[in-house]
Amino acid sequence: MVKIVILIKKKPGMSREDFIHHYETSHAVMGKRMLGHLWVKYVRNYPKALMEYQPEETSVDDSYDAVTEIWLKDEAAMEEMGRIINDPENNKLILEDEEKFQDRLKTRLLIVEEVENGTTL
Repeated sequence: MVKIVILIKKKPGMSREDFIHHYETSHAVMGKRMLGHLWVKYVRNYPKALMEYQPEETSVDDSYDAVTEIWLKDEAAMEEMGRIINDPENNKLILEDEEKFQDRLKTRLLIVEEVENGTTL
């Protein structure tokens, strides 16, 4: 299985509530429509607070506003996802929507290796 983690910052000046609302009612809907057939699981996480071990000078406002996780069946599904995203018409729609709610220069997309340590119930 392949997993993608996306770290997203909201646009400067945008409220947390507006950011979440746009993500859930526009961007996530668009993503599921275009790419949902390739996904095994799709989760958006919205940080509420930082753990106590964080340095004092940082706050949840300094961190990412969404941590998105996408699981795909295999590399072929990830390649197909890339093909769909990079289609000029789809890419234009995605980028236009991203500009409405996120600081794209601070977005980070990570392909990760998920290691299960046996604690899942």
